[in-house]
Formats: sequence, C-alpha cells, structure tokens
Amino acid sequence: MELTPEQIEKSRRTIRAAGVFAENAEQIVAFVAELPDEHVVVAVVNADYDFDGTHHVATTELVERVPALEGPDGWAMVFSQGADSDHVAARTAEMIALAEKRIEMIERIRARQS
Repeated sequence: MELTPEQIEKSRRTIRAAGVFAENAEQIVAFVAELPDEHVVVAVVNADYDFDGTHHVATTELVERVPALEGPDGWAMVFSQGADSDHVAARTAEMIALAEKRIEMIERIRARQS
C-alpha cells in the first residue's frame, strides 16, 4: 500500500471540517429538537469548509441522501434524537482524534519506508 501526502492532507482537511461542525453545534442541536419520528439530522460541511446546513432525513433514506448531501469532497455527520451540544462536541473531538491518529500512522509508516 502506497501512502501519499494527499492522504495526510485529506486527514488535515477532515480536522478542519470537524472544527466547522463544532462551531455550528447550537444550530445542529436546534434542528435535532425538531426531528420528526423515524428521522435523523444530517449536518453538512462543504469542500470550502462552509457549514452547508442541517437536514432532516428519514432513516430509510440515509444511504441515498447522505452521499448526495455531502457531495464528492464534503463531510456529513448524522445525529439522532436527544443529541445535545456535549454530544456534538464529543463527536467532533472524536473525528479530530481519529484524523490525527491517521496522520501519525501514515507519517510513521512513511518514515520506516524511507
């Protein structure tokens, strides 16, 4: 498996996108409070790191709708009933931590290959 600088950049972009989700936690939580039954909230950050809003999506339509909402270079996070600001903060912190670990792993492997 070849590890490329683009893979590290993708993880750095994910970290930046996670920050945008975190900055918009209150808007996400407000939309969660209005969830109809059998729906979730899909929050979206586009490729330019702009918060692209929140959407109520039926759970039966998740597989089709999430990729369409996030587009080819965006990010989506799904939240269900009961999600609060602490939950959004924890999820975005986890997103950042996983991306940071991926960067560390790629850098370690590339260093060994050098």
